[in-house]
Parts: sequence; C-alpha cells; structure tokens
Amino acid sequence: MNHLLVSYHTCPFEEPGVGLSGGMNVFLRGLLKGMSERGIRTDLLTRGKGKKVEATIPFPGVRILHLPCGWKEPPSRESAYDALPRFIRSARELLAEGRTAYDAVSAHYWMSGVAVRGILRGTPPRGASRLAMNQLVLMYHTLEARKISPTGVSGRKFSSIRKSEEERLAGESGRVVFLSRHDFTQTRKLLPAVTGKSSIVLPGVDDAFRRPPPREAARRRAGVPPGSFLFLLAARPDPDKNIDAAFRAFRALRAEAGARVRLLVAGQTFPEAALPEGAACAGAVPHAEMPSLFSAADAVLYPSTYESFGLVPLEAMAAGTPVVVPLGGYWGRRIRSGGGGLAYPPGTEYGLVEAMRLLCREKALRKRLGEEGKRTAAEFTWEKCTERWARLLSRCSRPGSPR
Repeated sequence: MNHLLVSYHTCPFEEPGVGLSGGMNVFLRGLLKGMSERGIRTDLLTRGKGKKVEATIPFPGVRILHLPCGWKEPPSRESAYDALPRFIRSARELLAEGRTAYDAVSAHYWMSGVAVRGILRGTPPRGASRLAMNQLVLMYHTLEARKISPTGVSGRKFSSIRKSEEERLAGESGRVVFLSRHDFTQTRKLLPAVTGKSSIVLPGVDDAFRRPPPREAARRRAGVPPGSFLFLLAARPDPDKNIDAAFRAFRALRAEAGARVRLLVAGQTFPEAALPEGAACAGAVPHAEMPSLFSAADAVLYPSTYESFGLVPLEAMAAGTPVVVPLGGYWGRRIRSGGGGLAYPPGTEYGLVEAMRLLCREKALRKRLGEEGKRTAAEFTWEKCTERWARLLSRCSRPGSPR
C-alpha cells in the first residue's frame, strides 16, 4: 500500500537536525515506524522553511517531504493558516511531478485536513487522482471547542475559523480517529457528524520509557540534591496545561514540607521571578531525554484542563513514576479505576495539594502506584496502534488498491 499522510501544523513535523517534540509528533513518529515495519510505503507532507522541497527518510519506505510555504518567525497558528494556500499549491505541484499512485490518505490536525481538501479539489494531481475526501482518515488530536476560550479579537476570530473547519471536516472525512473513548464521547456532543465514522486507536509508548536509566544516575544528571523530593511538570506553553494551578499547589506544599520539596518544569521556560521558590526550568527537552527525567522524578504533575489523551501520564507510568491528574479526563478515570497515580477533583486547589502531600509522605504508596502504572502502560504498544491504523487505511483505500 502507498499511503499519503499530511501533517501541517505550526512547526514542521520533523525538521532536519531538530529534535522531536510535541505529543502529535511523538505519536506520528511511533506510527510511521510501525508503518515502515509493516511494509506500508508512506509519503508525509509537512511544512518546510526553505525555498525548495527537502526530503528526509527516518525509516525504510517513509519519506518526510518538507514543502516550501512561506515562513514567519516566531511561528504561530495564524501565520501557519495564512501560509496554507501556498502549501497546497506546493503539494499539488509535487504530486503532479511524481509517479506514485496513493491508495490511502490520512491527516493529523485540522489544518492538515484542510490541506487534503485543497489538494484533492478540482482535478487532483496525478498521485492523488483516485482519492476523495470521503476516504480521508482524520485525527484532530485536539478540538478547539473543548479548549479554553482565547482572548483578544485576533484569537477569537482564528478560533471561530478553526471551529468551523473542524465541523466541516467531521462531515467530509471517511473515518475520524480518537485516542480514547472518552475523547470520542465528548467530541460527539459537539460534532454529531463523527457518529458512525469513528474509530478508537490507542497510542503506543516507546520501549525507552519502560527501561529508563537507573534512578540515582538520572537524579545526578538532573542535578537533584540528595534527600529531595522532586515533582516533574512536563508541558508545552498552553493555557490548557494549567501551569498556574500546579505552581500554587507547589507553593502551598513547600510552605508545609520545607526546602526538600522541589519542582522541575520541562517543556518551557519561565522568568525566574515567575517561578515558585524551589522550582527550576529545564526548557525544551528532546523526547529521547524524557525517560531520564521521569526516572529522576518522585512524581509527575499533570493538571491539564483538557487533553484528547495525554502522552505524558502514559510515559511516566511506563517508567514506573506515579502521576497526579484531575478527575474527569481519560487519565483521571483510568487511574481512579486501575491505579498508577492519584486523581483529584478538578477545580479544587486543595485536591491537588492533598494528592501531592500524600505522595510526599507515603513511600510505600509511591512504590505501589509505580508498579500499577507499569502494568497499565503495558497494554499500550505501537504494534497494536499501527495494526489498527493499517486496517483503517485499508478500509478507506481507493477501489482496486491492495488490501
């Protein structure tokens, strides 16, 4: 099978020479590796910064094609959307020149779905000439209507555009993929068109998280003082990550427990004045280094108000590190029933502080939760994920293509 995959987002999927980051990119890399192992040849179209098409080959049979589309620094959702027409033109030109006939098409993120529509509109280029929008396998990853409302005129206007496109894509796509049944249930309330065309595909977790570096070595590498209790907060800049709530809870706990309680923030950087006493920033951390940070931590905080799934709790549990999450989301429910961490009522500062306090005090509890987390994470494999995804592509492939 020849598979055309589109991943058009704020940043390139995997820019040459730049480390991988972001939940969507982590998912894509695991998926592409599995596709390669299953012999599914895939061309991935993504944003490029240069003036010509650049190609990288991360796995046998997989090409990442970085298409010129105009680039503004710093990258933003708005500038990415403005550059979408040029990306579509570049994609059509590239596919018209090639000889590959694609049997299936998939897209990650709403702008990617819009790009596929533009590529297939009118007379599709040669490589995609027999594909149609109702064959598209789409994954939103996150839904605008479930996120915190943006502020400012520009933010509200862009949010309105995104909501409209996500609703339209729900009707146009052949299949819409969700990472959990909870995400599908919540999305169906807002986009009824996904009913009857949805599929649940659980993600995998890299083996490096199941075999993290030894704890003491990881703590020395992270600069954790002996005798300290380390909370890890791994999150990219986003209001939905609820960083402020974690900071307030940490300040309250440190006032009780003293200087031995520490917090490490990975994924972003804050001015020193904005950090609680006892907190430090690791900045952007390559995905390959995250197993070491999970091993160094005594517990992982994940207070996000909205996630379609949340890879951080899964990776932390695979490494045997307890997580603290709010009830209501996928992981809150899963942890409440199967263990692996503590779940607190969302919107309550006291609940988060109490969960953190309990983990600080109870070493036996941390050990038990760590073992439960490993058992929970064991069912999430890239082999299962890619097998399910391959079946979806086969069902949505063009007539007469290999099944």
